[in-house]
Amino acid sequence: MPRDTLTLEQIVTAAVELLDAEGLEGLNMRALGNRLDSAATAVYWHVGSKDNLVRLAADSAWHEVGLPDPGQIGWRAAAEQMATDLYAMLTRHPWLVQAFGAYQLYGPGKARHDDHALGVYEAAGFDALRAEQALTSVFTFVLGNALGPAATSSFMRKLS
Repeated sequence: MPRDTLTLEQIVTAAVELLDAEGLEGLNMRALGNRLDSAATAVYWHVGSKDNLVRLAADSAWHEVGLPDPGQIGWRAAAEQMATDLYAMLTRHPWLVQAFGAYQLYGPGKARHDDHALGVYEAAGFDALRAEQALTSVFTFVLGNALGPAATSSFMRKLS
């Protein structure tokens, strides 16, 4: 696909698919260009660098986490649903667990999640500091539980 028809959204979608299939170690601009039927230089033109591409792909995954309304279902149910969705997202994209150790991952998708989660805990009556502690605790717990499946996924790729 020529550079003028290649979009950032297409690149990020293809990058997520490649990362899901091959992990961080399998992501390179040539492989991504092949998936997009484009030159690696065209991909660089849109994203600038591999690091930026990983950040964009990671941020897009954050949009998969639902934002339940604590006013409708209660704060506990909302917090539980967000934690469950977060775990599902991290196990769908095991490369993301690995990326947390190597990249600064923050963008609109993560901000969307964090802002909503803080609102859920504030709806429970937590002050700002306690809401942030609750968000961090739940995130760390979920991330820790996603480490096993991510490691297994990486190990299985190495075996094949």
